[in-house]
Amino acid sequence: MSALRFAPPPAARSAPRVTRPDRARAPTVAPRGWRDDSPLVDEAEAKSSKRAERKARSTQRRLEASGAETVVGVGKGDSASARLTKIDLGQGKSVDLHVPSDVADVSGAVSPETLAKFKEALYGAGDVVWPAGLALARLIAHCPSLVAGKRVLEVGAGLGVVGNAALRAGASAVCMCDVDGDMLRLAKASAAENAPEDPSRAATLVLDWSAIPETFCVSGEQKYDVVVAADVLYDATAARCVSDVVGRATKPGGMALLCDPENRTHRDDFADAAVALGWETVEADFPGRSDMRLLQATRVEIKKHPQA
Repeated sequence: MSALRFAPPPAARSAPRVTRPDRARAPTVAPRGWRDDSPLVDEAEAKSSKRAERKARSTQRRLEASGAETVVGVGKGDSASARLTKIDLGQGKSVDLHVPSDVADVSGAVSPETLAKFKEALYGAGDVVWPAGLALARLIAHCPSLVAGKRVLEVGAGLGVVGNAALRAGASAVCMCDVDGDMLRLAKASAAENAPEDPSRAATLVLDWSAIPETFCVSGEQKYDVVVAADVLYDATAARCVSDVVGRATKPGGMALLCDPENRTHRDDFADAAVALGWETVEADFPGRSDMRLLQATRVEIKKHPQA
């Protein structure tokens, strides 16, 4: 039986949601390939998002009708091409990120050969702002009490959209960790834009979660109040590794918040690995995003009662 629990919807607290394995949705591939589901737009377009969305849908229909395949870029973005970009988090809130401008994009009727090539080059890439990262950043921006005054670790940070949102929300310290040092350098540069009054609140750490060093978060003062991660449960191995990082990095009484695309299928793997470490994971609807899921992991404290 899965260790993952489901939070009941707000309007029906007496009717917990139950997942059914036979109804699990298979992950889908966006028609335009590997980059199209990143919502990043130019600052000028962000000021009129509805018009930008209509334009994108119109362009998408024309590309699909043409049947032509167009490949722009050669794979992962080059940090040297990055430009400072304002990421809209809604209701007047935003975060500034240095984002590579030469990332690969695939348009039209994408061939299986092209998809295979780009999957190899871009699997797990952190050089764009992915939807789950944007969703979690928005949640933190509009619910700053989640991180205000707390030490925060972002796992699989990539460009650091969530970590930088935590800086703007008042986190006392933020560490963004990822296996890609180039992207972390951009994340650290972005921190200087989002916390200009005290850039020392931000740090980065190159971390391969499949080979966590013995020195990682061994003492209490090294641990974090909140661990955040978005779009990192993309296979069973990653889910187990992220669970290990959460277990090692979180203070007693702390929590982990993860945002995962709804059509992914490895949240149970994360929860099962977490429960073996003494953690409980609850999955809930993500506020305002039906295509996302929110996971909250907390350590289960078992107290022994004295013998009568």
